[in-house]
Amino acid sequence: MKRLLLSILCTSCLLLSGLTSTVTAGSYENTDSWPQGPNINAEAAIVMEASTGLILYEKNMNETYYPASITKILSALLVIENTSPGEVVTFSRDSVFNIERDSTHIGIDVGEQLTIQQCLYGILLESANEVTYAAAEHVAGSIPAFAEMMNEKAKSLGALNSNFVNPHGLPDENHYTSAYDMALITREAMKNDTFRKITGTRTYQIPPTNKQKETRPLRNHHKFILKNDYSYEGTIGGKTGFTSKAKYTLVTIAKRGDLELISVVLKVDTSAHQYEDTAKLLDFGFDNFSIYPINDLENPNAIDESPFFTRYNYMLDYSNTSIMTGENGYLVLPNTASFKDAKKEISFYQEAETKEGRNVIGTISYTYDRMYVGGADIIYEDINAPTLVHTQMELSPTPPPSDNVTEPKTSDGYFRPIIIGLIVGLFVLVVGLYFVLVERPRLKRRSAYYKKRANRKRDFSDDNFLDL
Repeated sequence: MKRLLLSILCTSCLLLSGLTSTVTAGSYENTDSWPQGPNINAEAAIVMEASTGLILYEKNMNETYYPASITKILSALLVIENTSPGEVVTFSRDSVFNIERDSTHIGIDVGEQLTIQQCLYGILLESANEVTYAAAEHVAGSIPAFAEMMNEKAKSLGALNSNFVNPHGLPDENHYTSAYDMALITREAMKNDTFRKITGTRTYQIPPTNKQKETRPLRNHHKFILKNDYSYEGTIGGKTGFTSKAKYTLVTIAKRGDLELISVVLKVDTSAHQYEDTAKLLDFGFDNFSIYPINDLENPNAIDESPFFTRYNYMLDYSNTSIMTGENGYLVLPNTASFKDAKKEISFYQEAETKEGRNVIGTISYTYDRMYVGGADIIYEDINAPTLVHTQMELSPTPPPSDNVTEPKTSDGYFRPIIIGLIVGLFVLVVGLYFVLVERPRLKRRSAYYKKRANRKRDFSDDNFLDL
């Protein structure tokens, strides 16, 4: 009766002005009930489940390291959010010459023009530093201004151990991040369809420009995406990085079924080890954890039958409830745990919030081993309720309002108590009718049956046959 109880609880909480509570994001803990992760070469690493933000594995995840070119994940996200694909970027002298000449670039000339879309492929596939520089200038006007945008964005996502001073990740003592922060940033970036498409692209071509007559071929540096030397089933995106101080850094996103994992490794000694570590971490996640759609777990078809709420009584049909869970909510658990092991908590907002055109009145969340492992929005759909009696009547035209008539209040707060009162009253009326029309006659018939049975026993007792 989960869906039914959810509806009843929602109505009660609304009548009592609502209750609120918060649930913090899950964090990996080394406990007996949690799978133990692999040994890796990276000095810091993390595996995060994308839909919930649950941390499946961590190693020094809050320690700070140089990120190198995985910085460009945040830069590309900001460019996408603050431009349109067709905007034209004109390369300044600073963008071409204010980067290390032996760093990664695609040979852009001063005054050359690319569209934002072409720039994004140059940033995420070829990790071109001059392209990243020019795109940042185009967005913010200067590199310091763009770096300020980067730090504001990172903090808004919950990153606490990062500081960015440039858009490309070239060495700077004040430019650093953590495995956890990079996972948060990547998780946000993967919510963007444009980023998601480009980061998983193997190759791309930039056509001739105002300065270049030849077509520029671009190729993704991530070997799992390119499937060159190394491959991993389900890889859908990622970004490479390397400097002499940062060593090898790698972000990888892989998806199998509904389970989408984000892996980050920092300061790895060799290129081979960064891919070996990543494969181990992703294998750990896919082999030891499962994801469940909360909408299926809270399926109304699992509700037990009762005399009042049944599929045969349309007025009280649990499948017609206006309260439901959001379709995008997921629960992630170790394979050694079951759904029953997760602790469920329902929280209602003081006032409904609007998300994607739907009324969100609260959340349903789950914890396992004191960690947040998933949740979903509680949605209220304003559906038409069935009525007991259908009548037809002619309606006369409504006279125009008089100047002396006070306009009725139309705020939701004014009508909400009336609507709730009508719903509760209708519920009480239906239950009363059910008792009067069904239960009461049944009880009378049952009483008459037992009375008649008692009389028959008396008539055929041994005492009655003595008079024959």
